[in-house]
Amino acid sequence: MEQPGRGFASASATYRQTGGEAAQELSFYGAIGLTSDVSLGIDLNRNSAGSGHALIFARLPLHTGSRYRLAAEAGFGGNHYQGVWQLMQKTTLSYGRSFETGQNTGWLAVDAAYELRNRGLETTWKLDAAIGLNRAGKMAPMLQVETSKPVGGRFSYALTPTLRLPLDSSRELILGLEYRNTGRRSLGLELGVWQRF
Repeated sequence: MEQPGRGFASASATYRQTGGEAAQELSFYGAIGLTSDVSLGIDLNRNSAGSGHALIFARLPLHTGSRYRLAAEAGFGGNHYQGVWQLMQKTTLSYGRSFETGQNTGWLAVDAAYELRNRGLETTWKLDAAIGLNRAGKMAPMLQVETSKPVGGRFSYALTPTLRLPLDSSRELILGLEYRNTGRRSLGLELGVWQRF
């Protein structure tokens, strides 16, 4: 959850190579706290195959204890393929916690999501996780794991070891190397920026 009047935004570009084919993907995510109990945000995605989505979401806290946090999120918008837009809905349950590793601290975030695309004709389950270390003013490692299973479709996953490089007190440069398996294997390079405001 974002604090009232505070927010977080990330933008990234990924270049992938699958055999002799190249692909690109652009993503943007932003959230801002409206009150202590409500955050609003936007999730945008587009790839070179001509598909993507645009969602507006609201997040509500379920548990805000000192050991871990739980939040529920509901998103509404659309997904598109080659210029044809259809209704999309997404429901997410998020878990987050911090931990200590001797001299440093770290964090873990897990998101379980259920997506309805193409006016509810296509349903997908997703489970994503990220774990990272905090090193004030220094380069810090992070690992991202993404999994997806459409109903009646193939299970896919991506592993992205990443480095976070501080640009200033509120911005970080994100450099990642992605391995993705969707039935076809690909390697990708991710370049992004995180901004806290």
